[in-house]
Amino acid sequence: MKNKSSMGLRKAAAALLVLIAGASGCQQPTQVAAKSPTPVRVVDVALNSSSESLRYSASVLPLAQAALSFKSSGYVTEIKQVMGADGRRREIGPGDYVARSTLLAQIRHQDLKNQLDQAAAAVTQAEAQHLQASQDYERAKALYSTHSLTKPEFDQTQARFDSSRGALDQAKASVRQAQLALADADLSAPFSGFILARNIELGNLASPGTVAFIIADTSAVKVSFGAPEYAVKQLRLGQEFNIHLQDDPKQYKGKVTSIAAGADEKNRVFAVEVTVPNPKSYLKPGMIASLTLSGVEKAPAPSVPLAAVVADPSASGGYGLFVASETNGKWTAHLRAVTLGETHESDVTVEGVKPGEKIVVVGVADLKDGDLVQVLR
Repeated sequence: MKNKSSMGLRKAAAALLVLIAGASGCQQPTQVAAKSPTPVRVVDVALNSSSESLRYSASVLPLAQAALSFKSSGYVTEIKQVMGADGRRREIGPGDYVARSTLLAQIRHQDLKNQLDQAAAAVTQAEAQHLQASQDYERAKALYSTHSLTKPEFDQTQARFDSSRGALDQAKASVRQAQLALADADLSAPFSGFILARNIELGNLASPGTVAFIIADTSAVKVSFGAPEYAVKQLRLGQEFNIHLQDDPKQYKGKVTSIAAGADEKNRVFAVEVTVPNPKSYLKPGMIASLTLSGVEKAPAPSVPLAAVVADPSASGGYGLFVASETNGKWTAHLRAVTLGETHESDVTVEGVKPGEKIVVVGVADLKDGDLVQVLR
């Protein structure tokens, strides 16, 4: 019985295997239906021309500024005195106003007078030597004309005469230089303005080139800023600007008085100066002003409808456009990363596409990079 039972189980198992094998052989592979092209509408990338208002931060500069220094060395013996706010006299300093030709400081005159006296004495000596050489030269000419003097002796006499004349000229030049140095011992204001800095004290030894005072003319000020190439084309000499200061509700008016002929080599902007009348000295050097240039025409840039812009999955926070292209009668949409610019109503300027390329504007929600599309006319 056992043998019969085992044989029955083996036959059943074999039959089951045959059944499974038959079922497997009859099964056909499942075919995925190809995705049909997605209907879309496209538009051509266009160039958009626009204007804008440019707001500039500008520096307030004095109309004129000078660093004053003595031309000669000497001890400072006098600095102009003014009445201070406390009613006591004090030396002039930063913030004080001075009129043109005001004597600001002096160095000790006696040293320079001594130099002038020495130069004058040298002139007297040179004149005497030149007079003697001149007389000797006249005698030598007379003797040489009668052949009573040899040629070498005559040449020596003439050389002494020429040398004495040169020495006299040099001595006179030294006198003029000493006179000029004495006149320069007085340091005066070249124009009316405010003292910005004073770098000397009584008793200091002043030396040539060392700045003693810095003075600025602020009867008018210059507001200076840099304009890009496309903006500078909108500027002209005499053009009016409204100038604003921070925390100052008052509006100041100025005119363009200077436009640089060339751009700065580093930042490629053109220096522009606007001159603003400043009779009451409200505007001070170093202040920051702002001004606005309206209606500046920008260079044309590629523009597309906002509806065509999608999120770029390859870049966090990035944007893209589906660019449609035709090959062998079939249209394909490829996602291209772009950079967005300014918006103009329902359009936006972009970087990354060229004018004339076709952009999907309707149907973008169902698209993936590389999908076939049906362009609806």
